[in-house]
Amino acid sequence: MNEFAPSRAMSCRLWLIDLYRQIYWDMVQFFRYRLIVVSTMLTSVSMVLSFGFGTSHVQAMGQGGSSYFAFALPGIVGVGIMFSCTYTIGYAFIVDHNRRAMEDIVLSPLSYGGFLLGRLIGMMLKCSLQFIAVLLLASWMFGVHVGLPWRLLLGFVSACLFFGGFGIVVACFTNEVSFASVVNLVLIPLTYMCGVFFPLENFGSAQSLISWLPLSAQVDVLRSAISGAAATSFAHSAGLSLVYAVLMMGGALYVFKHRVTRR
Repeated sequence: MNEFAPSRAMSCRLWLIDLYRQIYWDMVQFFRYRLIVVSTMLTSVSMVLSFGFGTSHVQAMGQGGSSYFAFALPGIVGVGIMFSCTYTIGYAFIVDHNRRAMEDIVLSPLSYGGFLLGRLIGMMLKCSLQFIAVLLLASWMFGVHVGLPWRLLLGFVSACLFFGGFGIVVACFTNEVSFASVVNLVLIPLTYMCGVFFPLENFGSAQSLISWLPLSAQVDVLRSAISGAAATSFAHSAGLSLVYAVLMMGGALYVFKHRVTRR
């Protein structure tokens, strides 16, 4: 039995080395093109500046916040995560397929799950740049601070996993031309219907349905972390966000594995 221990340890070591290399080169390529770095942060940062200066004296509405900007900030953060994660990992998978990098997985000690994990870690590192920049700007320029950091981290991770998984699923069935069209059919309605800019109670009888949408739950978690208030209970929103994240990642792994083997 001890004869197998060194081989297992070596396999684990090779797996970790391959995972590290994948993440390292992913980040190197990302920072090599400065325009990509700037464009990744542009949407969220510009929204914070415009909403911050334009609405800082507008009276708060809905759940929590001393101003409308304080109410809208969690939604801006959530939308930034949604678009950044979906597009970042989706196009990365399409590029991998075009370069035939997917075939290297078969020859690598890295499993399908390991390859997916490497891409997800790289995606979250890239997304964290705009995430941190937005929160620093909001705190420094507009006095909006995070009250419960651990809830903020939970909201960030669950949103990254869900929309990262969504980007992978769409990328497996599209190409660089059709990817954006399919993604926008889902993301744009979510942007305006999930309590980002307006309280959910404003939607009347549709509130109970909208509150079950993934972005609604994730924004609720982020809002409870920043303003201390939420449209529903924190336990409900957090549990829903985690369930959506796990289900989407399971679906992404299944679809990715079967599409790669078919190709």
